[in-house]
Amino acid sequence: MTCGDQFRALEEGKIDLGFVGSRESIEERGLQFRSIASYKTVAALAKSNQLAKKPIIKLRDLKPIFFIGMSETAYPGYRHWLTTTCQQVGFTPKVLQDADIERTVIRAVATGLGVALLPDQVKKLPHENVVFRPLTPTVMTESCIAWKGENTSVALRAYVEIVKERSMSMR
Repeated sequence: MTCGDQFRALEEGKIDLGFVGSRESIEERGLQFRSIASYKTVAALAKSNQLAKKPIIKLRDLKPIFFIGMSETAYPGYRHWLTTTCQQVGFTPKVLQDADIERTVIRAVATGLGVALLPDQVKKLPHENVVFRPLTPTVMTESCIAWKGENTSVALRAYVEIVKERSMSMR
């Protein structure tokens, strides 16, 4: 399920817990959450893009290029995150296309339609004709779990407690 699908399932009471993205989109829905991971963001570029030859990409160097984004339906809050991230270095991204899944974003990047900012772990997906480069300044992406506060499920509470303990022991 995409993050958007999980939000809808949480709201409808079909699932007890979702693995979702940014805290802003969670807070807007009035859900409880806990951050479970933080990832470096990378620039996904077509191998044919001139910037692909650089070992590190300056975020502001992406200003003239179109972006391939994640759809609001699938990843609520992504566009706000992308816009805010780019505005911190002085530009508003020009989004050419949005996609519902990362594989579609990678395919669009591979064809040269634009660049994408994605969590580092997306490098594990097949990515012929695409390179991933670290960004400067470093951009972080957060991953959270979310649940309804009024949910009284014992299993949910136990899981959240395990996540809380694990995150404290990793610090």
